[in-house]
Amino acid sequence: MTPHPLPKIRTYVYKDIRPVAAMTRTLLGLSLLANLASMAATALQWKLFAGGDFTEAEGAANDLVMEVMAYLRIGIYVVTGVSVMYWSYRAHVNARAQGAVGLSDEPEIVAASYIIPFANFWIPFRCMRQLWKHSFPGAGAPGTSPLLILWWMAWLLSIFLGQYVSKFIQVTDLPSGMYATKVQMVWLACSVASAVLLYLIVTRISEDQANRRMLATLPRTEGVIS
Repeated sequence: MTPHPLPKIRTYVYKDIRPVAAMTRTLLGLSLLANLASMAATALQWKLFAGGDFTEAEGAANDLVMEVMAYLRIGIYVVTGVSVMYWSYRAHVNARAQGAVGLSDEPEIVAASYIIPFANFWIPFRCMRQLWKHSFPGAGAPGTSPLLILWWMAWLLSIFLGQYVSKFIQVTDLPSGMYATKVQMVWLACSVASAVLLYLIVTRISEDQANRRMLATLPRTEGVIS
């Protein structure tokens, strides 16, 4: 009788996540600046519309500024998104290497979940709260951290409002242009909040993993009670 081969057990290797975290935080900072600049441009557009009387040249200049800012945001958003996905992958590999339990998905699924339609409404948050629970086990039930909840609410609102602005608002006259400008301002504010909160989450989890690694490599000494 031929023995069945034993199933392969996947092993996870810890790697210092701080360089990846530093790159991700830098890109989140650039995303924050791009959104703030877009908010300033949107405020100028509101002022232009509110005046009601502007020349064709002023309208064309405004359109050019808004278009440039949109392309700038998209470029930074894509690069930042890739970095966040890789950080999430690396953080989950490290958590498993450090003995984390209760992680629902493999690191590759965690990273891909950010770009899978409909799955990205829930899986990234679920995986992040499980990672948070591993890093801060004394913080209560998974997902109860206000930092995580606020981040995910801001993230979802930015997705929904972004789709609403780009696909459902038709600017045909001045009132519809002013309405679109107001919605875009709220959308950009949600994007700013999401970037700031994710910056804090990346920082705290990365520092925790680095500290755990440092403590694990310290030589153990046995104290003598006299």
